[in-house]
Order: sequence, then structure tokens, then C-alpha cells
Amino acid sequence: MLNSIALNFSSLLGEIAYEVRTNVKLAFGILMVIASIAIIVVIMMQKGTNDDVGVISGSSDTYYGKNKERGKESLLKKITLGLFVFIMVCAVICFAVGIAD
Repeated sequence: MLNSIALNFSSLLGEIAYEVRTNVKLAFGILMVIASIAIIVVIMMQKGTNDDVGVISGSSDTYYGKNKERGKESLLKKITLGLFVFIMVCAVICFAVGIAD
């Protein structure tokens, strides 16, 4: 099955010039490196799961603990997910373009 998928990609991308395929792979490779650095920074900005645990009871009954998902943490989680999806799409495109070589 994978061979048939590879042959389909090869037939679709066989008409594209070698230099164009190489430039596309290079561009998406650079974008993936930038996105990878960005995802590392965003993950390092996130707090751990046990940062808001109460000292005595061990529970997070504070207002911040209950509404944390609406603020900065929620935004950072969405950015992390978006960067992950972007990296995966770039990897699939690089794979598809690279099969035709």
C-alpha cells in the first residue's frame, strides 16, 4: 500500500522541476526549525501541573486554580497545539515532495 502511495506522489510531483522541489524542501525545513524553536520557547513559558497546589490541603481551590484555563495558560496551550500541527503539516509536505527525488 505504501508503494502505491509513493508511486502516486511520484507521478503527481514528477512534473515539478528538481530545483523547485529542492527549494520547497529547504523552505519548509527552515520553517520547521523556526517553529521547533518557537514551540520549545512556548513550552518553557508554561507552568507545571503542580504549581498551584495548596500548601496545607494539597488542592487547588483558589480562584486562579479554577479559572486558569481562561487566561495565559489557555493561550499557551493553543499556541503549542497550533505549532505542533504546523510542524506535522510541514513534515508531510517535505515527505511528499521528497519522494519524487
